[in-house]
Amino acid sequence: MAVSRPGLSDGAGSSAQERYRELWAEGRRRRLVVRAALTLAAFLVVGWLWNWWAAAVVAAVVALADTVHRWRSHEAVRTWRKGAQGERRTARMLRPLRRRGYTVLHDRALPSSRANVDHLVIGSTGVFVVDTKNWRKDRRVTRRGRYVHIGGTWGDKAVRSVRYESRRVAEVLGRATGRPVDVTPLLAIHGPNVPLLRVIRVEGVPLLRASQVRGWITRGTGRLSAEEVARLSEAAERLFPPYTG
Repeated sequence: MAVSRPGLSDGAGSSAQERYRELWAEGRRRRLVVRAALTLAAFLVVGWLWNWWAAAVVAAVVALADTVHRWRSHEAVRTWRKGAQGERRTARMLRPLRRRGYTVLHDRALPSSRANVDHLVIGSTGVFVVDTKNWRKDRRVTRRGRYVHIGGTWGDKAVRSVRYESRRVAEVLGRATGRPVDVTPLLAIHGPNVPLLRVIRVEGVPLLRASQVRGWITRGTGRLSAEEVARLSEAAERLFPPYTG
């Protein structure tokens, strides 16, 4: 039986969202002190040179400009927030799988590791670990001979984490069930225009548009019986708890 949980995205992106909040909170006091100093300095200088009404206007503009600048320059914060948004979008795309008897879990912790699984899908066509990447739209995915480039990054770097997570999921489920478990890693990409007709693979990992992932999972032939799906789903729910909370 598929595992069902309330909510639109069932906790997808929770750990990335929490990390975003942590990073934004770090240095908040320092940011506020600097902003206050800049605002006060602008107010005093303009008030001395012109008048206090103009000083108040300039001080407000300085405070707003500093707020916008800090937000745009805090790249690490925005990266985690964008990642959380991408995971929630992927989760919504995967939700219909449950009506077809699949178990779909999001943002799950790996035992004895700080890593997390973005999406874990278990059904008749197998076990899948889906890693969401929410990249800029201008980031191109290209193949040059044997090598794949994603923007200025080598493709093997992009799939490193999902390959590790897939191996760990296979090991843990294999020990729990007493038999080998095949786990297929997939990359769900938001943003770049990933080719639709020709699937690009990096070290065996398909790089798919997020909208393609659900169809990719279901089009495979039946590999697991209903009993095997139920046993693996129960083990996954127990052994891979929510990463946060």
